[in-house]
Amino acid sequence: LVAFLCFASVLWCADAAEEYRSVGCGKNIPHGFHPGHSHLVTIEVDDPGLGKVERQFRLHLPAAYDKDTKFPLVVDFHGWTGDSHSQEKDSKFVKVADTDNHPFMVATPDGMSDNPEGGMGSFNCSRTDGPLGPPCDTDRAKWGQISCYDSCPHCDPDNSCDWTSCHDDLAFTRKMVNYIGNHFCLDESSVHQSGVSNGGMFSYYMASQLSDIFASIAPVAGSPLIGFGDLPPHPMSLIDIHGINDDTIPYDLDHAEGEGPHHSVISWDGYYYEKKHQTIKKWVEGLGCAESPSHYPTHMDGETGWHCRLWSGCNRGKSEVVSCKANHGHDYPFGNIHQYIEGTRIIWHFMNRHSVAPEK
Repeated sequence: LVAFLCFASVLWCADAAEEYRSVGCGKNIPHGFHPGHSHLVTIEVDDPGLGKVERQFRLHLPAAYDKDTKFPLVVDFHGWTGDSHSQEKDSKFVKVADTDNHPFMVATPDGMSDNPEGGMGSFNCSRTDGPLGPPCDTDRAKWGQISCYDSCPHCDPDNSCDWTSCHDDLAFTRKMVNYIGNHFCLDESSVHQSGVSNGGMFSYYMASQLSDIFASIAPVAGSPLIGFGDLPPHPMSLIDIHGINDDTIPYDLDHAEGEGPHHSVISWDGYYYEKKHQTIKKWVEGLGCAESPSHYPTHMDGETGWHCRLWSGCNRGKSEVVSCKANHGHDYPFGNIHQYIEGTRIIWHFMNRHSVAPEK
């Protein structure tokens, strides 16, 4: 009997060790990939609106990568007009992945730049006929024409809000994560997303669509446009980082052009964003978090006015909401003291606290 129990215990432990390991675990690293380096990957995506499309992202394997050890993944989205190469340099996730005691893989996607001018990579997180009406003032004569992308056939520079590519970046993101899990050893319970500006707006947009695979999101200098920030249907944690002096995606009315529909704030280019306190309140109430926040301590507390609040107990203890602010503008925190990487370390330490059971 003792022998049987020991044998059964070994089987249980083995099953636990295998839990959430992707099918790529144990496979040799594909040709051309090297730990401690980033590599450009091209995949084919079945875009629901545009058919088969080639999309690209950079994949960074941590220096400690081992084919038999499952690693978390951070998917990091650049801002409008950006690209994956510049985003790796700006966000510093790849450096943290190589130096932190808990290494992880980093995927940095390229937004589509199919606009006539070119070089304006973007992620699709809204449309003119939004659930709450247009997410911008469609009188573009007042704010300036928008640049229409080739993938947006109904875009009009003078009276629409389609300011990004119309490619399906939700389908792209899901295909990208699947590719990584199929070829590398991924911890499927620890997949996370971050993004800055347009990438941060995409964080909130994808939260309601991809919460079956992402454990947390970390938008930086980003808020949802009105109608495009629905709550996730599955447990998901949030750490939001926003400079209170941001006037591109205003934190509140103090740096906005005024109040727009549905109590939104109007940016300098005439778009309607949720006020930050509205977004956090919606998550806290919708996820059933504790009503009163507590201080969320970090190693940068007090630097440039940095302070974070934590709402715990969300989704019956399965997730958390953290809101961080400091005295900066439309940027990552701590840039004015030349310590961008410290904000990224804070984000990763938060992400590393959270995991979810992915749906099969």
